[in-house]
Parts: sequence; structure tokens; C-alpha cells
Amino acid sequence: MSSYELIKEAKAIDDHRVSVVFNNGECGVFDCAPYFDMGYYKPLTNPAVFKCVQVSFGWLNWPGDIDIGADDVWDDIKAKGKKAVKA
Repeated sequence: MSSYELIKEAKAIDDHRVSVVFNNGECGVFDCAPYFDMGYYKPLTNPAVFKCVQVSFGWLNWPGDIDIGADDVWDDIKAKGKKAVKA
């Protein structure tokens, strides 16, 4: 992923996953559940908090200054064989 590909849209969907669209038009689904074992991300186990996902400066962002970088999202989608596709 180049440093210019950032997330431009995000929507919380079922099972603690986020549907994302990158600024290059590619999209995919990111599973946040593996992050929940890290204390920083514990608040995301609350469905009300998780639904508040927004995009801030191209990253996923939640209340309480919780964020996940676009490169982590992109790499996870690609590593799991979920080929990013043009929207």
C-alpha cells in the first residue's frame, strides 16, 4: 500500500467487522475482533461504541481516541485472501 491510500469511508457491520472504501476506490471488510485482546481496543467490544466508527485522517477512529491505521486494515484484508476490489 502506498502512503497515499487512505480510508475514505467506513461502516460498522456484523460480528465486529468494518466495511471500508479506500481513496483509490478499492474496498474490503476488516475484522476488528483479533484486536480485542489488546487493552487499548477493549472498549470496541461494546457494540454501542463499535458502531461509532468514523474515518479521521484516513484511519478508522472511535470515541476515546481509539484508531487503526489504513495500512493495518489494508494488510489484514490482503493477508486473509480477501482481495480488495474496485468499488
